[in-house]
Amino acid sequence: MGYDLAVVGSGPGGCAAALTAARRGLQVCLIEREEWGGVCLNVGCIPTKALVTVAQFVRRLQQARQLGVVLAGYTLDYPAVIARTARIVATLRRGLTELLQREGVELIQGSAAFEHPTRLLVTAAHATRVVDAARIVLATGARPSAGPWTFDEQRVVSYRGLLALPSLPQSLLIIGGGVIGCEFASCLAAFGTTITIVEQEPSLLPGEDPDAVRWLTRRLEQEGVTLLTGRTVQRLEASASWVEARLSDGTPLVAERCLIAVGQHPTIEGLRLSQASMAFARGVTVDPFLRTSQPHIAAIGDCLDGHGLAHWAGAEGGAAVRNLLGDPPESIDASEVPRCVFTEPEIAQVGMRAAEGDDGLRVSRFSFGALGKSHCDDATEGFVKLVVDRATERIRGATIVGDHASSLIHAAGLAIRHGLTAKQLARTITAHPTLPEGLTEAAAHFYGQSLVLASGSRSSVQRSAFSG
Repeated sequence: MGYDLAVVGSGPGGCAAALTAARRGLQVCLIEREEWGGVCLNVGCIPTKALVTVAQFVRRLQQARQLGVVLAGYTLDYPAVIARTARIVATLRRGLTELLQREGVELIQGSAAFEHPTRLLVTAAHATRVVDAARIVLATGARPSAGPWTFDEQRVVSYRGLLALPSLPQSLLIIGGGVIGCEFASCLAAFGTTITIVEQEPSLLPGEDPDAVRWLTRRLEQEGVTLLTGRTVQRLEASASWVEARLSDGTPLVAERCLIAVGQHPTIEGLRLSQASMAFARGVTVDPFLRTSQPHIAAIGDCLDGHGLAHWAGAEGGAAVRNLLGDPPESIDASEVPRCVFTEPEIAQVGMRAAEGDDGLRVSRFSFGALGKSHCDDATEGFVKLVVDRATERIRGATIVGDHASSLIHAAGLAIRHGLTAKQLARTITAHPTLPEGLTEAAAHFYGQSLVLASGSRSSVQRSAFSG
């Protein structure tokens, strides 16, 4: 049977591509070899954020006395926590498949491989189905990289294996201080797991805003997480009960489990891209409009050796279909894509980050400690930092650290996308008392017009994004 579009991979990008095409009247099929919804829904974004919600609740329980509430105690039922996560995933997966079917997308279970540029062979349960398509979108995602080691998913685990554990590990060694490593460390530390992070770079979250990283580092250390930066793991051995490691400086480490979080590798091996005469290296090769060396085939998301962001892949899915259909060429502007780290405190960023000595940009910083709502919530940690173009006064970037940063960042993203100036943001009326006031006050403070900060205060306009 011939299709106008075949999509391989049902993660956020693949589903966005399939729905975009189906709603334009195309005959569409969506091919998935594992669970519908891909990594994000089943073993990534959703289950990890379900755990984060529980961790946040545990921390509030621990702060109850500060709020005037005296508790006799509590017990964490980890199997019940995992069961709740499974229910959330199952509910969302069911809703997703029902939506796709209502929109007329045919769902095909199996592993896809090219026979030639317009034909895929889909294999499932020892049977193979031929799928011919005029256009194809590859959205096969990525798998965890084990680096020089091997996952056994019992003692040495990927994020997949860690999420599948039936019981909470008493101790956990995390190799890699990136987003995945930091999120698990923050979450499981709240549950009482003893955490050690080893990161080869001088700090956690390499490449992220140093101010934000300092806040997170301090908080993790306060929660008992051991941070060993600027070091590597030279030896890693697993036994029936423990994992033993030795670092580059000779430090020995022992933990019940080890999470390797050193990156991802594009999932492209089984596609047989050479059969379609398609260019690829570590991931699929595309032009700025997500088109491969075969003009009727697009590729999106992490199979490009990409960014690891579900919402970015979703945006690419819609854009890829429109580009394949001949709409005006469309590319995704990375400066408009928010980046969030769901730790305690949350970190969210969008757009540019000002560099030391960059006279073309100015930075305004506002502390949540100056907001009434933050005091009411007993959550005064963190700040809003706006990067403003000196010549045009347009918002060019933002960093937010603190409670609900992942939700607050979108106002800054909207300002960047539509070219708003700091003055326009400052004159936007935000309800009082709320956390979004932090964004408008940061913008107002750029002009020395904050209603809660003196114009000469320490949080006033600074040339350096990295001021303490």
